[in-house]
Amino acid sequence: MLWRFGSVTTGVVVWCCFCFMTFASATAQELELTPPLDCKLGHDCFVQNFVDIDPGPDVRTAFCNQASYDGHKGTDFRVLSTEKIANVITAAPGVVRAIRSDSTDHLVLTQEDRARVQGKECGNGVLIDHGDGWQTQYCHLRKSSIVVEKGDQVERGQKLGEVGFSGFAAFPHVHLEVRKNGLTIDPFLRTADATTKQLEHCSTGKENAVELDRTLWKGDVISLVEEADGSIIQTGFADKPVSTLALETEKVTEPEAGSPALVFFARLINLQKGDRVALRLVGPTGIIAETEGKPIDRNKAQWVAFAGRKLKAEAWPDGEYVGTATLIRNGVKFLEQSERIKLGG
Repeated sequence: MLWRFGSVTTGVVVWCCFCFMTFASATAQELELTPPLDCKLGHDCFVQNFVDIDPGPDVRTAFCNQASYDGHKGTDFRVLSTEKIANVITAAPGVVRAIRSDSTDHLVLTQEDRARVQGKECGNGVLIDHGDGWQTQYCHLRKSSIVVEKGDQVERGQKLGEVGFSGFAAFPHVHLEVRKNGLTIDPFLRTADATTKQLEHCSTGKENAVELDRTLWKGDVISLVEEADGSIIQTGFADKPVSTLALETEKVTEPEAGSPALVFFARLINLQKGDRVALRLVGPTGIIAETEGKPIDRNKAQWVAFAGRKLKAEAWPDGEYVGTATLIRNGVKFLEQSERIKLGG
């Protein structure tokens, strides 16, 4: 049996319990931020969602795309699975004003899950005051991992706790929210005036015009925004078809020479309507599985595609197997990533 294509998508993901739903109307004073997760961006952690700057029901980010969801007021830095540990660190120096550390880590997948965390959507979190009306809030930390206390003076890059999936979280990540005088500021746009101008610009249908040297982020921010237009965050092999949940919880088993099936998969984030994910799996004797992929019908926060074949002999031929995933946008190759595995002697 040949598996041509499989896909799984998940919906939008996080809230924070102290979120304010309006943007600052006054010009914000400068604050310099660094990423709140101690990891290598684009390699073992990724930016999943950005701030939704549209005050209405539409979704729009600073980059004129929809890499967010309605009402999302922070920037989400994710790791690949619930089994991955990374330190959540301070984005700027300040004083700890509040913490919560007793919420259970549990992926929110159903309406029952949502009801269970109502009122505690941030989960385990830390609130830091930076002076001059600036605050940052860090949500969804791992239970009992927080190592600071209320009143502590913290420096930039200091450990606060560990990345988790407490509160309203469908994947393991830290949600960083920035506020000025209690009102949300998008760190990629810096001020309320810049947000208004960017909304007007995006409404014309033009390309992104964010001035990346005029953000709240300290230093080079290019690596922070690479995922806004879509990214392949993981490729690999399995001994059966895979799902998003299996990947989020590391319940995927790599194939062996005698496995009943051989599957190549790719996991992507922030896909756009019309994108295609083409897959190709090649072994020592030639092509095992190949698909051009179907255009997706709407924007997808997450997407898992796989292709493979069931074993028809006693074992898979000895040698190297290569899987290649290609993200195709507007008929042109946008991203491509390959993975290799050796089976047998």
